[in-house]
Amino acid sequence: MFEANKTWWDKPRHNIDKIVFTPITSSATRVAALLSGEIDFTNEAPLQDIPRLKATPDIKILASNELRTAFFLFNRKDKLVASDVTDKNPLNDLKVRQAMYEALDLDALQKKVMRGLSRATGSMVAPAIPGYTEAMDQRPSYDPESAKKLLAEAGYPDGFSFSLVCDNDSYVNEEEICQAATAMWARVGLKADLDVGPTSLQTAKFESGKFDVGILGWANEPMIDSYSILVQVAHSKSGTSGVFNWGSWSYPEVDGLIDAAGQELDRTKRLALQSDALLKIKSDVAFMPLHQQPMVWATGPKVESMVQLSDNKPRLWMARMK
Repeated sequence: MFEANKTWWDKPRHNIDKIVFTPITSSATRVAALLSGEIDFTNEAPLQDIPRLKATPDIKILASNELRTAFFLFNRKDKLVASDVTDKNPLNDLKVRQAMYEALDLDALQKKVMRGLSRATGSMVAPAIPGYTEAMDQRPSYDPESAKKLLAEAGYPDGFSFSLVCDNDSYVNEEEICQAATAMWARVGLKADLDVGPTSLQTAKFESGKFDVGILGWANEPMIDSYSILVQVAHSKSGTSGVFNWGSWSYPEVDGLIDAAGQELDRTKRLALQSDALLKIKSDVAFMPLHQQPMVWATGPKVESMVQLSDNKPRLWMARMK
């Protein structure tokens, strides 16, 4: 619990006396608590409960897209962790990665799994992130027949199996995304062995490289610049770079662009280097961007106003109660 400091030197923008944090992990229990008045605000309103909440008098929904982009990433080592292909890694073949992307119906994911609230994208960064260009947002059309053809050309006419590691308590509807992707990939012969669990267990698998395909989300905070995802995710592991390069991917040309951007003081030149790097990893399908995920907050009848910005951080010092 936090209590307002009555002797604070500045004029407060809120009218709150105290803030009580009540962790509620169950979505159903969280919604029930809001409806009963036990809590006044949640920054994790379940997408499936939005119609019910909207229909409830005095409950207000704040919904938008946050800066965070969710994307699939690949194990790019010599061999996969759990596959019926044991002599090499199929994911190192560009045609295989293209096939996996074309087998995903991103519009269906957006409409059904994300309830139409996400922003389907082909970009690793949101439009508000410096370094973004419209060309990055182009994404392959859903084309399972083309995907099958690409797999056959790569030498996998019957597809292959692999592990799909996903969290159930991290990104918005991540488990449902992975379930839907598993079904879509199965239509072209790709057999994903879905491994779902809490972040506390799954992160260790990612960090140790014990996955074949997984989901990562990146909001480019706190710098709000595409250099963040480039140096931490896209860069080869080297010193403090590539901390989240969990699959051991490596693009020396991209590394050079990122390193140059990190030393360039001219903003225009720096962003051009970053954009170039993002377009190069896009052309090689190094990752499969899915969407900028939705952020849905809900307030109860006692709340007069709440400020929602695209970093998805509640600013309670700017909230006002009735």
